[in-house]
Amino acid sequence: MELRHLRYFKAVAELLNFSRAAEQLRVAQPALSRQIRALEDELGTTLLDRNHMRVRLTDTGRTYYAHTCKILAQVDMAAASVREVTDGSAGELIVCNDWHLGGRIVPAALNEFRQLHPRIDVVLHDRRVHDQLALIVNRRVHLGFMVRELLGNRRELECLDILSSQLMVVMPSGHAFAALPSVRLAELAEETWITVDPKESAQYRSYFNRLCRWSGFTPIIGPTGTTLEGIAGRVASGYGIAIMPEHMVEAMGPGLCAVATDCPPVELCAVWHRDEKSKLLEQFIAVLRRHAVRDLEKPVSPRRKR
Repeated sequence: MELRHLRYFKAVAELLNFSRAAEQLRVAQPALSRQIRALEDELGTTLLDRNHMRVRLTDTGRTYYAHTCKILAQVDMAAASVREVTDGSAGELIVCNDWHLGGRIVPAALNEFRQLHPRIDVVLHDRRVHDQLALIVNRRVHLGFMVRELLGNRRELECLDILSSQLMVVMPSGHAFAALPSVRLAELAEETWITVDPKESAQYRSYFNRLCRWSGFTPIIGPTGTTLEGIAGRVASGYGIAIMPEHMVEAMGPGLCAVATDCPPVELCAVWHRDEKSKLLEQFIAVLRRHAVRDLEKPVSPRRKR
């Protein structure tokens, strides 16, 4: 059974006239009659009662007509939905983000995108870097956000830098270095560092260790945290100091101070699979590009206190 059999039957059932149905379908009447007969043979029942005077639906024909209308409506709806997704006017965009990393750009871009494309459903998942990478590589999401320095060398991924963020040292407000406008990382070699638990983000721990080696020392690692709030809380409690991008400093609690370092800035980037050819993704990346250009023009603050 093919869809054309259903369309042929629907036309005859509505017009109750083979000649007019054949004309509407632009097929020869004998061919239409053969197709309807073949459908009846396949179903093992008579759908249309024919005689020289008229054509009418049998009881089974009326039941089959009702189901035929529903099936064809679903088929047409599916085709329309596919066309809308193809041209980018509707569909589902799946985005991953670690909201501690997103700064102000990601929420602003998402808000603008939803206003521009109200028929596109944006599905958000809050995921850590390693989880995002797995989802993107397996093409289970369209796009994620992460610090480029944690990304590694992955040829299957494409990236768009959307925010350049200075690395800041977060310390209690009463710390000896808190009053300084900036500090060299090497000056903090004897400090105890609060970092992300390596089980949460091995990429972050590896990057942090590289920064310390770049500055000529091996860090003294204190308690670890699994969230930004947990790390900030440990710093505020005097367990040590931490390093984080400036845009994450905005979420710090009271009693903390952030001082600029001599470390290279990090780049927050949008990441997607290079084989992902989605119109929805293309439109969202265009919005991100506009926000990235605006944000990269903003100056970086040397020091922040809370």
